[in-house]
Amino acid sequence: MTPDDLRCQIQTLQQTIERLLEGWTLVVCSSHQRFVDTAALLLPALQFTASSTAECLALALPSEGKLLVLCDDDGADGGAVELISQMRERHGAERCRFLLCLDADIAASRLVHLWRLRPDGISCRERCGSGRLLQCVAVLLRNGRYEDPALSDRLRQLFADVTPASEGVGLTLKEERIVRMVAGGRSSREIGAQLVMRPDSVRKVFCELYDKTGASGRSALMIWGLEHGVLKQQDLACQLRPPRRKAQAAAADGSKRRSRATHR
Repeated sequence: MTPDDLRCQIQTLQQTIERLLEGWTLVVCSSHQRFVDTAALLLPALQFTASSTAECLALALPSEGKLLVLCDDDGADGGAVELISQMRERHGAERCRFLLCLDADIAASRLVHLWRLRPDGISCRERCGSGRLLQCVAVLLRNGRYEDPALSDRLRQLFADVTPASEGVGLTLKEERIVRMVAGGRSSREIGAQLVMRPDSVRKVFCELYDKTGASGRSALMIWGLEHGVLKQQDLACQLRPPRRKAQAAAADGSKRRSRATHR
């Protein structure tokens, strides 16, 4: 395709989207500035952008009409799972449509987990150029569904390899949120305060989580979450490296011990 052909295709798609946009509000939620900039250039009608779930929930979005949310799964505060569940809860599932722009090499367990949330579109972020992103948006504005062939082929293969006995454990949205909060280093008291739960209720949820997943503690629960797509590797970042102050204190303590040994 020549540059002139590409420009003509993009202009045609933009005109189509402009005709379909009545009653819709476009939102992009991504921590990748390049993706946000690309969406803003291709979609002149884009009105709202956010870099995280918390920032997206704080946007002053219209109380009427439909919302089309373009997002990836790289957010540090729960990624696409948290964004979709919170947006549906706050604005109503019937108002919200979601286009997930995912990396082509996304972990299989995470891809399956996201697909089970029933997003309206799944696309490879690497293939958003050449008018692909605009095509996806146009399909969703027509109330259609879109699955990138590369990702849909992976999903078909993954589900072909799944037997009924190995389909996994179904957690409630609250249980998944608690697993993500555990991965974020939250204590039971902090979880109860944020979710407005009594201590005994928090303990009950943990007992149910351990019973469902077979985990024997919080570390095992996080491993289970990674294996089943509830967690991403980034969600465990704060668990995998010690806090800076503690690390510095440990290093200083080690230096003191070596110093004492030298002077003995």
